[in-house]
Amino acid sequence: MGNPNPKTEYLRPTPRSDDTTEPLAHAGLMARVPVRIDAVVRSLPNRSAWLRRVITEAAQRELMKDGEV
Repeated sequence: MGNPNPKTEYLRPTPRSDDTTEPLAHAGLMARVPVRIDAVVRSLPNRSAWLRRVITEAAQRELMKDGEV
């Protein structure tokens, strides 16, 4: 069970690592990938922005009507 009264005065928003302006979800997505893919993605200088772009493009292409998020 988590702390029912956590100290929040030390929490700060994480700055964006790209130039997007669309609001981000409160909780992040997480998925395990093969070791070789993990190594390549972690080597990227701006992996959060890259992952956000790739996931958004795939969701628009495969899951959304008219490519709109």
